[in-house]
Formats: sequence, structure tokens, C-alpha cells
Amino acid sequence: MARSIAVVRTTLIGAGLLVFACAATARAQMSSDPAEITACLCMQQGVATLSSAMSAKTQALAAVRQHLADLDAQLAQARPNVDVNNPDSVARYKALLQQRDAAYQQSLGPVVTDAEQATARYNGLVGQYNSQCANHQFNADEMASIQAHLSCPPLQ
Repeated sequence: MARSIAVVRTTLIGAGLLVFACAATARAQMSSDPAEITACLCMQQGVATLSSAMSAKTQALAAVRQHLADLDAQLAQARPNVDVNNPDSVARYKALLQQRDAAYQQSLGPVVTDAEQATARYNGLVGQYNSQCANHQFNADEMASIQAHLSCPPLQ
């Protein structure tokens, strides 16, 4: 009986120390450093900016690819109706084929590179934000004060 009381007492003391250690760690992780808060707020602002840019670039790429798919569908529909004995019919089909070829070249060009680069920039900044800011606690009053007068350098 005395042994079980000692075990319970030791367990309670250990749990109390654990709670105290966790509370001290949480307080130690709370930052009021203006430079750190500013950096994280600016990264957060940058993530939003790069997200918009990435979205615009990927939508442009999707539009080019959709245009290409539409032309492919038009070609598939027009092909069985081409009268090889009618020069106008053949010319219309060739014109559609040239439009499709131009759209294909466009789908391989800068629009792809732009979307890839925008995605890479966004992912890079999100990774940096996650490693430096995501799991950190900041003093709310200090954050609000800095946010009110936030001035961030341009994204690189």
C-alpha cells in the first residue's frame, strides 16, 4: 500500500513537472522580436502575392491547353466531312490544322515556362514560410502593431 502511494505520488510529481516544462516551452517559443514578426508577415504577404501570380499563370496555361483540345475536337469532327475533290473543303481543313499546329506550339512555349516558374517561386516561399514562421507563436499585440505599419521589400 505504501509502495502504491509512492508510485502515485511520483507519477503526479512527474506529470506536474511535465506540465510546467510544456508551459515554459510554450512561453519560450512566443516571440516579440519585431524583426522576426516583420519577416514572417512579409513572407505571408509574399505568399499571397505569389499565389495570385501562380494562379494567373496556371489559368493561362489551362486556357491554351483547352483551346488546343477544342481544335483537336474540331479537327476530329471535320475530318470525315472533308471532300478531297473540293479544294475549298481541303483548304478549310488545312486552315484548321494550321490553327491547331499554332496552338500546339503555343502550348509548349513561354506559357508553360511561366507557369512552372510561378509555381516554383510560390512553393519556395511557402517552404521558407513553413520552416521559419508556421509553427512559431508571436505576441499578438506586437503583430498587430507591426501589421498596421507593415512595409515589405519587393519580392525577389
